[in-house]
Amino acid sequence: MAFILCDVIPSDALCLAHIVVSANEHAFRGLVPDQCLEFSEAESSANWQRTLSKGLPSDDFMLVAETPTDECVGYVWAGPNTKDRVFQAELKQINVLPEYQQQGLGRRLISDAAQRLLKKGLQSMRIEVLRVNPNRAFYERLGGQFVSEHPYDWDGVALSECVYGWHDIRVLLINQPD
Repeated sequence: MAFILCDVIPSDALCLAHIVVSANEHAFRGLVPDQCLEFSEAESSANWQRTLSKGLPSDDFMLVAETPTDECVGYVWAGPNTKDRVFQAELKQINVLPEYQQQGLGRRLISDAAQRLLKKGLQSMRIEVLRVNPNRAFYERLGGQFVSEHPYDWDGVALSECVYGWHDIRVLLINQPD
């Protein structure tokens, strides 16, 4: 399926909320306590609306993936890294609706993000991923190298988060159809 990638706008808040809640439910149900997954789409949408209305941090960007029928099915958020000096950029969030996973969309979102980061002069990137996240293998398949692990608090639940990194994000580029 062909996906259209567009810059996120504040009116995308509801679709972003649907993607995040659905993707978290699919990935984490049974792996984390239920209290971590009690966040409703309405609560998430309100948070997205606030975040998008005030504007993303300087030089950050978000792309939303849509089907040809304008259904929002995934997104990526990336920008400069402010957490360490090893990697210039950070993949802050990526989510794809479960029914659209395994179709190359996640790879396409990361590739497009890498292209934008390279245009900004950022050549390396990191991402933080919960250790229990079954999608960690996705980042490993894309060449992400395990860098470190640290504690993470998800609504009062102590979990472990892994950092993966790419020292040269050009490896993430894929050919884009014209």
